[in-house]
Amino acid sequence: MINIINLSKNYGPKVLFEDISLNINPGEKIGLIGPNGTGKTTLFSLILQEIEPSEGEVRLNKGAHIGYLPQEASFKSEHTVLAELTEGDERILRFKKEKETLESKNEAGSKRYGEVMHELETSGFFELEHKAEKILSGLGFKEKDFNRPINQMSGGWQMRALLGKLLTYHYDLLLLDEPTNYLDLNAALWLKDYLADFQGTFIMISHDKAFLTDVTNYTLILENGSISKVHGNYEHYEEIKAQKRTHLVKQSKEQDKKMKQLGRFVDRFHAQPNKAASVRAKRRVLEKMEEVKIIVPPDPRESIGNFSFPQTRRSGHRVINLEGVSKAYGDIRVYDGLSFEITQGEKAVLAGENGAGKSTLLKILAGIVEIDSGARQVGHNVDIGYFSQTRTDVLNIENTVLQEAYSAAPGYMGEEAVRTILGAFLFTGDDAQKKVKVLSGGEKSRLILAKLLINPPNCL
Repeated sequence: MINIINLSKNYGPKVLFEDISLNINPGEKIGLIGPNGTGKTTLFSLILQEIEPSEGEVRLNKGAHIGYLPQEASFKSEHTVLAELTEGDERILRFKKEKETLESKNEAGSKRYGEVMHELETSGFFELEHKAEKILSGLGFKEKDFNRPINQMSGGWQMRALLGKLLTYHYDLLLLDEPTNYLDLNAALWLKDYLADFQGTFIMISHDKAFLTDVTNYTLILENGSISKVHGNYEHYEEIKAQKRTHLVKQSKEQDKKMKQLGRFVDRFHAQPNKAASVRAKRRVLEKMEEVKIIVPPDPRESIGNFSFPQTRRSGHRVINLEGVSKAYGDIRVYDGLSFEITQGEKAVLAGENGAGKSTLLKILAGIVEIDSGARQVGHNVDIGYFSQTRTDVLNIENTVLQEAYSAAPGYMGEEAVRTILGAFLFTGDDAQKKVKVLSGGEKSRLILAKLLINPPNCL
């Protein structure tokens, strides 16, 4: 289905991968894993032929139909949710229109009409609405949402609608970049069961190990500029990796022990003429062992480790107060006369079903969205920090990492101090000059955290 041949991709001096080759075959359900910034999403873009490789090529079967769920985007459509899932596929619309044209010409008995009907049947056209409703329900849409315009929905629900569309139609290959990002627990469990029984082919990027283990039968590991393919799910890959690492550690220890023995012999007898031949032989062996020294590589899954927010100035007792707040999106009234108060020292979890307005409330509290009526009052000495589910809400994608970090500084701050904080979040050296727009989702999250440490809030 897909042949990747001697593929390389770099951005300036930054090499994401070099001379990688692999095949993707029908029926393979693949988990694509690797540390943040290793090029997982870039590999998707290369398969979609949205960007050019530095070297090598990606070969697709002629006519291959690929569906793509991006990690961060909104789904632009003028249709309602159900209409998008039943009328939003260009292939089906083309055949449906041709069917109607042939019928209007009284050519329903023609060979071409039979071919068109076969195409519609194999694409699932005649069961489309029932299948679409079932998938939408699984993804958490209520029946009253089926006829809502997609462009009036939040970004998260738009992405759910796109995911529903990808699952409704037949695609030769699905590329799913963090598909559970915008799903609640029930929808994620439904998707897990759906993909476990899925008969098609997909490649999925996810950091949810349990999810990958339950739905995949192959694992692609992208790290250190190379890629490897393992037959088995994520759990199987972890077992193989642990066994290899244990064996490598054992070999390294045995080699170190032998080298120390040789070194002690050379040090002890190098000045004795009667041992000169033995010393020379041992030294040659030691030099050869140095050339082929077994190195146990560090675990590539780098972590920012533990960090803590520095002491901040003390706010007043009342942190944020909402009085009689109303907020609507089109005809959907999210809040009507809401009164709500946060006081100093509270650490609260905001719970509720999808669509209840949790993200909207956070945006109102953070001052990101305007309220329709009512009042929002921020207390004395309150400094608000906001970490958005949609990372680009709080990042300027045209800035470099260093520029974006500087934008958070409340006053003068030396470059060394900013770079020290960025380094703690794994942005070292030239990484600080990368544009925010080329960062992976995980890297964007780390940058937001770094900004919050550069200008620490007392209300998060």
